Amino acid sequence: METKSSIITKKQSINLSIAGFILMFMFGALAMILHAKFRLPLHLPGRHGLEFMLLLLIGKNITQLRFSGLAASMGVSSMLFVPFLGFKDPFMAAVFVLPGIAMDVIFYFFPKLNSKMWMQAFVAGISYSIIPLSRFIISDITGIIYGSLISGLLYPILTHFTFGFIGGLGGTSLVKVIRKKK
Repeated sequence: METKSSIITKKQSINLSIAGFILMFMFGALAMILHAKFRLPLHLPGRHGLEFMLLLLIGKNITQLRFSGLAASMGVSSMLFVPFLGFKDPFMAAVFVLPGIAMDVIFYFFPKLNSKMWMQAFVAGISYSIIPLSRFIISDITGIIYGSLISGLLYPILTHFTFGFIGGLGGTSLVKVIRKKK
């Protein structure tokens, strides 16, 4: 028989999960809005991994949701259909939901990677590196030419990994610093 306090605890847990899902959804949406609005012509593939993985890792560490990347991916994909943001790639939704899902899959199968900041950053880098790999596959199947792949696959994978790693490290570090101050 459940006690009144265990029922309240379950209710609080459900409410926290819903709030965490909403927060991650909003972080994913914000990541794509920032991607659309900060179109600096730096010609560095993967540069948006800084803010993208920063937001995903902040949210993951704040919410402690098991599938936080999936929730963020839903927010990402919802923004890709907003016409005034200017996304024209028909496969962009498929490409940009993959980092959040990959992050969840990696942490699910290798939970020890979640224990240290640099490991979380490494997973963020690996997860964000999936973008050029998926674009390479799409390009091979459809013939769509992605500018970031013109010089080959290695350079965009390395830059996506680097920016994703730095963003992930920034996100985990920020949460750790804020928690220490409290």
